[in-house]
Amino acid sequence: MQDADTPNRRLTEAEIETFWTDGVLFLKDFYSTKWVDVLRRGLNEVCGIDEDGAQPEKPVFRSDAYTWHANDHLRDFSLFSPTAEIVQQVLRSDRVNFFCDQVFVKQAYNAERTPWHHDFTFFPLAGNQIASVWTSVDPVRSDESALEFVLGSHLWPQRFRPLGVGGVVKSVAQMEETPDFSAPGADYRIASWDMQPGDAVIFHALTLHGSQGRPAGRLNRRAIATRWCGDDARYAPTGKELQVAWDHGLAPGDPIGGPVFPELRPRIDEAALAQRMKGPVMPRPEIVAANKALAERFEKVRV
Repeated sequence: MQDADTPNRRLTEAEIETFWTDGVLFLKDFYSTKWVDVLRRGLNEVCGIDEDGAQPEKPVFRSDAYTWHANDHLRDFSLFSPTAEIVQQVLRSDRVNFFCDQVFVKQAYNAERTPWHHDFTFFPLAGNQIASVWTSVDPVRSDESALEFVLGSHLWPQRFRPLGVGGVVKSVAQMEETPDFSAPGADYRIASWDMQPGDAVIFHALTLHGSQGRPAGRLNRRAIATRWCGDDARYAPTGKELQVAWDHGLAPGDPIGGPVFPELRPRIDEAALAQRMKGPVMPRPEIVAANKALAERFEKVRV
């Protein structure tokens, strides 16, 4: 099994403090051209989209999770790029486990906004050392499809409804309605960055974020978020969110680990990854069916 790449530099203490104060940190030129190319090939294969991003007849937003179980390019990007090590630094964690990947393709000329949300309410997890790293293989602007973050919101006590594109509520749990943090007169600190391929943002699982549409964009915005767990993360399903459709063997309260959530730092758990390195690992059909039924319940609940 190959070794993971190391980051091109270590984070400074000031950068790590920024993450814990603001809930997000921008990383310029984090991924090398090699990893941008690996990611681009994987995203194109998973989504079946054209490289030139020609205007679709009906612009859509596409999101697929756990793609690393079937696509080798996205597997390699998630496991062997320098992401795990930078997460270890920013979380100040001895151990880092990969939780999942999630692909986000916002097609050109799609003006629909990704609603404000925090990732934590989508996850069957408990803990504070949980973060995501987001990057795009297409240029994005702060006023057009780049992520926007409500600075410091990871420190708030509130938990808001987990919203998907179109205002679909992604949980049957009772939570507060999500405000429009970008509304005129709203008094929040919002941060966003113009980004080029290779740039990334790392953010806490409770940091509220969203993104504007891509109404004037000529290209698709092909992006991925990888999700990560540190020392204090525990498996904490509520039964009110979509279930993980792969055999992970975890009971509520267990530390994150095993073949579905492999440890990558301080060392790669080769035994946990042995089956996946031999080929794709398919989800359990009965959980896929249960998730479909739960998703139909979500579709009936809109903001």
